[in-house]
Amino acid sequence: MALVIAALFVAVPVAFIAGVVIFQLTDNVPDARLARAKTIIAFQTLATVKAVDEAVQDAERGQRGFLITGQDTYLEPYTKARDRLPGLILDLQRAVAGEPDQQRLLLKLQADTTTKMNELAATVAVMRSKGYDPARGLVLTDIGRKSMEAVSEDLAAITEVASRQLADRLESAASAETFVTDTFVAGSVVAVVALLVGGLLLARVGRLAAVSEQTLQATLDSVREGVGAFDHRGYLRAWNRPFATMLGISPAAIQRGAALPVTGDEDQLGGRIRALGVTSRATGRPSLTEHQGARGATVEIFHNPGADGGAVVTMLDVTERRRAEDALRQSQRLDSMGRMTGAVAHDFNNLLTVIIGSLDLLKRAVSNDERARARVEMMTAAAERASTLTKQLLAFARRQPLQPQIVNLGPVVQGLVPLARHATGEAIEVETVIAAGLWNTVVDAAEFQSALLNLAINARDAMPEGGKLTLELANAMLDDAYAAQHTEVEPGQYVMFAITDTGKGMDTATIERALDPFFTTKPPGEGTGLGLPQVYGFVKQSGGHLKVYSEVGEGTTVKMYLPRSLGQETAAPRPLAPPAVSGSETVLLVDDDSIVRETVAAMLEDFGFAVLQASGGAEALVVLEQGTAIDLLLTDVVMPGAIGGRELAERAVRIVPDLKVLFTSGYTENAIVHNGRLDPGVELLSKPYGREQLAAKVRRVLDRPSRDSRRLGRNGTRSGENQIGPGETL
Repeated sequence: MALVIAALFVAVPVAFIAGVVIFQLTDNVPDARLARAKTIIAFQTLATVKAVDEAVQDAERGQRGFLITGQDTYLEPYTKARDRLPGLILDLQRAVAGEPDQQRLLLKLQADTTTKMNELAATVAVMRSKGYDPARGLVLTDIGRKSMEAVSEDLAAITEVASRQLADRLESAASAETFVTDTFVAGSVVAVVALLVGGLLLARVGRLAAVSEQTLQATLDSVREGVGAFDHRGYLRAWNRPFATMLGISPAAIQRGAALPVTGDEDQLGGRIRALGVTSRATGRPSLTEHQGARGATVEIFHNPGADGGAVVTMLDVTERRRAEDALRQSQRLDSMGRMTGAVAHDFNNLLTVIIGSLDLLKRAVSNDERARARVEMMTAAAERASTLTKQLLAFARRQPLQPQIVNLGPVVQGLVPLARHATGEAIEVETVIAAGLWNTVVDAAEFQSALLNLAINARDAMPEGGKLTLELANAMLDDAYAAQHTEVEPGQYVMFAITDTGKGMDTATIERALDPFFTTKPPGEGTGLGLPQVYGFVKQSGGHLKVYSEVGEGTTVKMYLPRSLGQETAAPRPLAPPAVSGSETVLLVDDDSIVRETVAAMLEDFGFAVLQASGGAEALVVLEQGTAIDLLLTDVVMPGAIGGRELAERAVRIVPDLKVLFTSGYTENAIVHNGRLDPGVELLSKPYGREQLAAKVRRVLDRPSRDSRRLGRNGTRSGENQIGPGETL
């Protein structure tokens, strides 16, 4: 009997141990492996869903950029997204295999994504084949917005199912862990051997759990978004590295595994998450918002509440995306303003040419009437102010024709110091600091001088009681880190010019608007608000970068970064004696505006020139083909009809090889100006102009040796060996 009891005592622990082992091998371990696998799949599903969302948004962004600019480089996000989406959809198919609900949602997502990408492809194709307006018509059909909303709804549905499955699996894992613990506690009471064996098995489960946790954490850390799980009290229980970095949790706190509450006011990231949680709990729905950090970082926060009162929060740093969007909006704004300015400048400068030219002629007619002469001079000054305003608008919109040369700005700035002192007055001390070994740069020296004087005048107005103005030149390197913070900047070597005053300074709000056209802090009637915007447009058109630093009460510094040139400095042009402005040569005047044409003809005839007139390119060619002796072709650049000013000049010099050509225009964009720079060897007289300016320019072009009047090539240069050198163009 004792043997039986002993056997029973032995058999019970052995049976218990055997039962525990069988349970572990046949039920618990496979379930744990399956749970881990499904958990990883859930996180992979969430990551892939986010990648699909980003790819579709990138595709739409690329399409919009292409529609706005017409440049293929803006299609790069669309092309990458188009190539990437099939692989992402295939990853989702693998992740949700065996889940009918998710597969149905995936089929709908696949269809909606295909619809969206087809819409984008169709719009791009129409843009390429038919242009912007037909493509814009497709966009306005609202198909793109609806398909994008459908894709977003599909992704949200898949995410919701995956999140719910993840929460269920975590809950199941917690229940299984409790059951295992109870089992081993009971086993320790039954037999020491069973307790020891149970302890060994528990240690094994602990190792498996640790591996599972490491795998889960590695998966979380591989996700670009910050992911954090909160309990019902708002305490942070699990997170990945990006989440901890954005939230500012110290590594020591993470290593201790402390449960950290999200605290702080709504100006802080933690406070914003807490406020978002309150909103989500009140509505029972996920919430999405953006947070602007103190250092300018923009974080997108998504708060998804759980059934147990907890929540899963994801955070994504969208700073670069917002900067790219801001840069695109700025580019669109500048492009729109440039188009508007160009259209206005062409007609407005034609009118000003008539006004200024007529006033010049009228001034001579009333030379004996002092009162009438004074009124004519007053009207002339008003017209010239209007001309300056138009030029400033063109400069801000980066539409002015520049004539850049390789120069060293040291002598240029030194030569401008007397003008700066004269412009600022005796109450302001002007100091120059020019670094040794200054690099060369490529810039229109005349426009740089104008920009410097504009900045000096602004500084003078900021120091009404006097002060100090410092002009500084130095070599500078803008690295990748600086370029990352200023998306419009290309990293590289620059020549930096800084102008610093000790004036009143500007607050942050004023600095943000300082480059806007027509914005000024001066009293009405004392400023147009185009000085600094004109400088900004000139610097950007020159391929440079402009930065404004200012503090209220401390002063302002404006820095211009102009690209370094490795070429040799262009020799300064030899001073030319003032030419006689009269003449007896024959000028063929071509302009589609009859009022402008008659006014210019009258001014030329007043200086003794013989003038033949033509209203367009075709009519001018008829005159040339008749064999009439013509010394100079003076033609407008922008004219209606099949033959514009540039084509007329090319055909004219083939008919008359020694014909001199002088272009005139109120606004030129592509005919003789490319990339904002006047084509080499091209003579241009910008409208509006006066009688003396017109005659002087005509005289100098006529007096240029015949060997310098070669045929205009289609690439904007003259053919022949002896090109007109920099500095010779008048």
